[in-house]
Amino acid sequence: MEEIVRMNPTLWTCSLFSRTVAFRTAVFALLALTGLGSRSSQAEGPLVTREMAASKGLERAWFAQIPVDAGRNRVTTWYLYFDRLYGVTDSGVITALNAETGEQLWAKQVGRPGHPAFGPGANADYISVVSGGKLYVLDRHSGRMKWIRELGSAPSSGPALSSNYAYVALLTGRIEGYKLDDPKTQPWYYQSKGRTYLRPTVTGKVVSWPTASGYLYVADAEQPHVLFRLKTSGDIVTSPAQQSPNLFVASLDGYLYSINELTGHEDWRYSTGYAITSSPAVVGDMAFVASFEPAIHAIDSKTGAEKWITPGVSHFAARGKDRVYAADEYGHVLILDSATGRPLGQLPVAEGLTTLVNDQTDRIFLVNDRGLVQCLHEVGVNEPILYRQPVAPPKAADAPSAGETPPAAPPEPPADEAAEPAGDEPAPADDGDAFGDEQPPAADAPAADAPADDNPFGEP
Repeated sequence: MEEIVRMNPTLWTCSLFSRTVAFRTAVFALLALTGLGSRSSQAEGPLVTREMAASKGLERAWFAQIPVDAGRNRVTTWYLYFDRLYGVTDSGVITALNAETGEQLWAKQVGRPGHPAFGPGANADYISVVSGGKLYVLDRHSGRMKWIRELGSAPSSGPALSSNYAYVALLTGRIEGYKLDDPKTQPWYYQSKGRTYLRPTVTGKVVSWPTASGYLYVADAEQPHVLFRLKTSGDIVTSPAQQSPNLFVASLDGYLYSINELTGHEDWRYSTGYAITSSPAVVGDMAFVASFEPAIHAIDSKTGAEKWITPGVSHFAARGKDRVYAADEYGHVLILDSATGRPLGQLPVAEGLTTLVNDQTDRIFLVNDRGLVQCLHEVGVNEPILYRQPVAPPKAADAPSAGETPPAAPPEPPADEAAEPAGDEPAPADDGDAFGDEQPPAADAPAADAPADDNPFGEP
């Protein structure tokens, strides 16, 4: 493994002040004219009406309400994985929806009722969560429990799934990788430098995780071994994005880095001038990243050249045919011209609704913590525009036959000029099991579907 050190003492320069005053004045004038960034315009109810959507060139394709005890529980995580949208509650119930129709496919209680579940992570066949110090792996299509395993120590977050492994970060900084089709085997593990509080991220061929010591570790996701670690001038507090063969890493130093996912070689870096606390998104030929200013930056994903900047934007939401959708600090959907970043309009939404980051298709998902989800798309675009495809599971023919020696792990990539070797780090003092002992659930019966009459959000 190699450490790639990226140090620059001049990172906190006020680079955005070099933009012309005329450009900024024009943009803010457009924001004022279109009502962006204002609290004054609010939706009348939680549902975006068909008329309101149509006035912005959008259609409300569907809406759904997942099972939530509104008096006691909330949805803690919404997770989009291509054709499925998952909601996880603080009582440990996972619900799977068809992401194109809103149909509820299954609902499942995971772990002890009332205990939170962290995650999920998913691949083409499985979905996984962590609850009560255990790793739960379910069939993605049916919700049937496949297996449960005790973790080595207290987990810090939910799991991430590659085609063959489930990766879990522990509070001690140790990463464990469990073979999905053979959970009884000894897990792969690696001791990182510093504690780990964010979940690992599987992107393409690699799995990565940041630590509190300011490092981002990158490992081969299918034949686990650490490839390199990256250190920037500021901590990395967000998950990277991926577009083969590169990772796009955002840092509190205000830079977005594009690095080769296997070697760590830096292709380019782009300065926003402000700390970056939200994950970047790469869609087609453009990378999008929102800075703490707040402003959204659109960047050529191949060269790192700036395409445009629009202030007043908190995060990216989706990309349509000719428009980019984002959100401001109040949750309103902002509509921008894809070529120039010019504000085209605003779709007011009710308080509590937020947009998911969707780098997979053109669909816009609005969700809240009470289990309501709505899907919007541009008028006439009835089939989703696909920007990326899920990683297909390995074919059976690729597996070694009986008696055949499995292929060796690939050699370590050549060192980057700024890299130096780095091995396993000593583990911090173990925190023990922060969740206490827990028995596996007594039954695999899914939670009951919410009765249709209990849906408070009728058709407007």
